[in-house]
Amino acid sequence: MSFVLALLTLCGPALQSAPTMSPQDSFLPHEKHVLANGLQVILHEDHSSPVVAVYVYYHVGSSREVPGRSGFAHLFEHMLFQGSQHVGDNDHFRLIQEAGGTLNGSTTQDRTNYFEILPANQLELALWLESDRMGFLLPAMTQEKLDNQRDVVRNERRQSYENRPYGLVREVLLKNLFPADHPYSWPTIGSMEDLAQASLEDVSGFFHRWYGPNNATIAIGGDFDPDEALAMVERYFGPIPRGPEVEKPPVRDAHLDADRRVVMEDRVQLPQVTMVWPTVAMGNEQEATVNLLSDVLSANRSSILDHVLMEQEEIASSVTISNQASERAGYLTINVRPRPGVTLDRLEERVGELIDALAERGIDPARVERLKTRRIGDIVRGLETVGARTNRLARDNCFFGDPDRVGEEIAAIEAVSADAIQEAARRYLSGRPHLVISVVPVGHPELAAGATAGVAADEDGLDRSVQPAPGPQRPFHSPEVWRATLANGLPVYGTAFDSIPLTWISLAVPAGRLFETPANLGLAELTARMLNEGTEKLSGLQWTDTLDGMGATFSVGSTDDEIVLGMSVLNEHREEAMELLSDLVTSPRFAEEDFERIRRQQLLDIETQVDRPRAIASEVFARLLFGSGVAGAPRLGTPETLEALTVDDVRAFWNEALVPARSHLSIVGDLDAAAASALCASLGEAWLESPSSTERSPATLRAIEREGPLTICLVDKPGAEQSELRIGHGGISRRDDDWFGAYAMNYVLGGSFTSRINLNLREDKGYTYGARSAFVGSRTGGYFVVSTAVQTAVTAPALVEALREVRGILDGIQPEEADFARQAISLSLQRAYESGSARLAFLGAIGGLGLPEDYPERRLAWLESMDAATLDALAHRLIHPDRLVVLVVGDRAEIENDLRGLDIGEVVLLGPHGERLPRD
Repeated sequence: MSFVLALLTLCGPALQSAPTMSPQDSFLPHEKHVLANGLQVILHEDHSSPVVAVYVYYHVGSSREVPGRSGFAHLFEHMLFQGSQHVGDNDHFRLIQEAGGTLNGSTTQDRTNYFEILPANQLELALWLESDRMGFLLPAMTQEKLDNQRDVVRNERRQSYENRPYGLVREVLLKNLFPADHPYSWPTIGSMEDLAQASLEDVSGFFHRWYGPNNATIAIGGDFDPDEALAMVERYFGPIPRGPEVEKPPVRDAHLDADRRVVMEDRVQLPQVTMVWPTVAMGNEQEATVNLLSDVLSANRSSILDHVLMEQEEIASSVTISNQASERAGYLTINVRPRPGVTLDRLEERVGELIDALAERGIDPARVERLKTRRIGDIVRGLETVGARTNRLARDNCFFGDPDRVGEEIAAIEAVSADAIQEAARRYLSGRPHLVISVVPVGHPELAAGATAGVAADEDGLDRSVQPAPGPQRPFHSPEVWRATLANGLPVYGTAFDSIPLTWISLAVPAGRLFETPANLGLAELTARMLNEGTEKLSGLQWTDTLDGMGATFSVGSTDDEIVLGMSVLNEHREEAMELLSDLVTSPRFAEEDFERIRRQQLLDIETQVDRPRAIASEVFARLLFGSGVAGAPRLGTPETLEALTVDDVRAFWNEALVPARSHLSIVGDLDAAAASALCASLGEAWLESPSSTERSPATLRAIEREGPLTICLVDKPGAEQSELRIGHGGISRRDDDWFGAYAMNYVLGGSFTSRINLNLREDKGYTYGARSAFVGSRTGGYFVVSTAVQTAVTAPALVEALREVRGILDGIQPEEADFARQAISLSLQRAYESGSARLAFLGAIGGLGLPEDYPERRLAWLESMDAATLDALAHRLIHPDRLVVLVVGDRAEIENDLRGLDIGEVVLLGPHGERLPRD
């Protein structure tokens, strides 16, 4: 296929001097080295942006744990950010952010990884940090750090599992799909009981066993000299002793002799049925086939389950699928939620019938070819940034000892036939024993499906206590922007990007939710959803199939200001994609039958939103800030306004917004203004200003002016494991001269991991998995907000600490804090525009907000003169403790008395939509 050849030429030349080289036709050219201590080193040279990425993979995940000590691998991931012998507590975050970089880590069942993405001159910093925690972690480990991070992980479990609707399904799935002695039978995050028993000795033993260099891969990608990089790796990692030998774990497939049924109760409105079948492990020759089988069943709306269950018969409100091919075993999962009045029994039965029909009758080969192109397009899209490419090299080397598996994966996909997919449906799904999990509302077990059935010595001569100096800093240049205007007056903005053979296209039309009226709330979101239903020439299913055949993705969403239509497409199909976009803009389908279905789904989304404390907090906080008008209204609308809308309202809303001169088109790819203008010519000719278009003025995001003592607003969410806190007030628009200054000031307060708020609530107190503050804005206004989810028992003290930090920012910002923010933000611009999607957002800010093309350089110039006094002045202009709105969403029975006992303000009870309730 031509895009494969294009990718080969765009990823850079292979180097000639390394002992182990990737083939000349490699998708990701690289060289591989193995140090004497067993550390595997992958180098991927790419000078397209002044960025470098470092990924370290350790071949250890939760499957290396033993029963009774679950969660160790994930807990250990957290511990590795708590400092090492030569790196201070939390300095890993501070130093990387100060250098303009980003970092994180993650743990799965089979591996743990850590990464840094930095300006290219900061490569040695990343290597110093990674080597110090690989070789010198234990001397810095303390009981206090262990206790703190254990609390952080517990909060992560509450936030990601226990306080999330259907959040415990996967834990129940693993426990029932695998026997108790199988290493996949427990979740990566572990159990509360096991985490509570973790000791320093346990953690030390885990480190010694699994964190040796011979169990690790380090991949470096980006703008560097390979010989210099390899020399750095040798200097920092070479002296670290080899650890115990590590064998590749054996495959141990899941096996069920008969169907197994489990019922679990949860705080949800809608029940859910989850069906799970054992399949194949990662790397199995059938993996590509089973992946495509899952796509046939539920890749998008034209897939079998989505089309029949959600559109044709309308018995399901949600269908999701995944084929989890892990190192030791694999399984395919289907989750289905019903429409009101539909039983889980009916859903389970219908899913089974559709799978059986696929196994018996097969699938259209043309459909398979489209899905293959779609999946290959997703692989290419996943290699957009140097970080993504470096990650892929490290991952494949970790699991297969071969960094160069992208081509092999694509070849496997291309070899799959329709007959092979039919055979896989027979072998793994149709009539095969499987696990059925029914999630039902608390107190309603009768709703279940089948309810009546059953360390290294510091002797290497290297002074590791000295932080390495950065290399020469590369000059920063904003992406070069070209402009054009189509025949219809539509402004077009573009910039070049040729790292991978993709083109990104975005069209923004002034039709956001602030253009609604009190009578048609939810219309912008409804219109955006309707735009995903095809054109007058193509039904929704045909639209989806056509996109699949081009390896394209399409998205449409509503913001405060705009409806934004976005595409990314393989270069060889971008002319076709532009024709599709032109047809969609000028001739959207907007059919009555689609409207009724989409409206029913949006109504159901409103109904079930009360299951999610975070969603409740977002809706109620907006209402408290902006009142009951359009600005403070829920994005989805209300049941009353949606019921009153018609498809004619959607047509009118879209047509009134269709003014080319007030919209803007952005294009990123390997083309210039002339080529892009030719590409877009059909859109300029077909899209003429609608006769019904009007000059509309949006509502403004202007907060209600508040006076008087502080009030704590409390929304009850019985049984919630965490409390959602929101603290804030009105703010400024994104076009305000101080918008970027607000970002810089807030970087100190709550805008980064090392900010005051997060270090206090997470790292010092252990109250939360994360706490942040932000200025959020649109073209017409905005707001300031502190947001976090804290464990229920510490709701009151967490609120006190958050308020203390907000008020404390007015006491002054220290010079070292201002210096840190300046350094971190300035240097982060080196990597800000390395991806196509980031460049698309850059163009969107120019077209949508009217920012100058050189606004990044202007911001850099402002940062050079910014000091603590500058930030202090901004804080006094933008932070107003006397106007704060305080909202808590949590278990009233557990937290109300503590909140009233604070004596910092009256506690007012609200309903889940912000309505005031009487006190009992």
